[in-house]
Amino acid sequence: MRIVFFGEALVEINHSTKFSTYGGDIPNIALYLARLGQSRSISVSYATAVGTDKLSLSLLARWQQEKIDTSLVRYFSTKFPDLCYIETDREGMCYRHFWNKDNAARYYFASSTLSPNTSPLEIALHKYHYHAIYISAVSFGLLTEDAKATLLVLLEKFKRKGGKVYFDNRYRAHLWTPQQAKYWICQLLPYIDIAFIDLKDEQQIWGTDEHIIERYSRFNCCELIIKQYSSLNDFSSQCDKLNISSRSSAMSISLIQAVERNQTSVHLADNAFIAGYLAGRISGKSLEHSLKLGKSLTARVLNHPTAVIPAAAMRDMM
Repeated sequence: MRIVFFGEALVEINHSTKFSTYGGDIPNIALYLARLGQSRSISVSYATAVGTDKLSLSLLARWQQEKIDTSLVRYFSTKFPDLCYIETDREGMCYRHFWNKDNAARYYFASSTLSPNTSPLEIALHKYHYHAIYISAVSFGLLTEDAKATLLVLLEKFKRKGGKVYFDNRYRAHLWTPQQAKYWICQLLPYIDIAFIDLKDEQQIWGTDEHIIERYSRFNCCELIIKQYSSLNDFSSQCDKLNISSRSSAMSISLIQAVERNQTSVHLADNAFIAGYLAGRISGKSLEHSLKLGKSLTARVLNHPTAVIPAAAMRDMM
């Protein structure tokens, strides 16, 4: 099974002894899945754009060390990766501040201003070199309007050939407004096979956490994994009421409880869970097994002091 992840990479700046680290939700999910995939016949590629500067090349080297295929990466000499400053207050709460909205990944599908060539992801998906693609709402939101339209056409053709699309609804207000996010996510809905939905992000985009199941069951989404919070209304009652309609569309619904420590912990937990869940499902395991693998990797990551745990710390899972 060959899967490609599309999205931006981040250079994270923080107060730790390691002043800068190489992060980003999409590459970190790809990293964990690449490790888990070694014994599960899963090959992971990453499609993004970076600069030709030292930081960009350091990012590339890091991915390659993790056996992530980087043949779909584009390089723009006048652009740079996104920057994220992680601020921690006295209570231990973390806040993320993003710079460089005009980062390299925004122009991945550019075919005139920065590069005259078609992007390698377009070529690869046209030739069906991959069985699945993972896209976040963040991945979609960072693109130019023309690039969003290009990606939608690409997904439509990819789906016709039997490709799978995996999606999460993470929302960043500095990338687009809720109205813009709603419009483009609605365009994406017909192509999504597995969706990872965070109720807080859903509320920011739609203004409510209602109608989630109807929204995704209306099309061909097969699996919906919903992350709920103790601070919000219990979503399980809504699931019970809508279970009959969801069964008619053959969509499975799983509820997981959010890790409510700080913002950084939440992102680390999400990345680990998604990678573990996908490793299980892609390798043909049951929903129960995949959920358990996702939760096990989440616990391992949260009990480790670094943002990305060493491969040795999860060797028994690989």
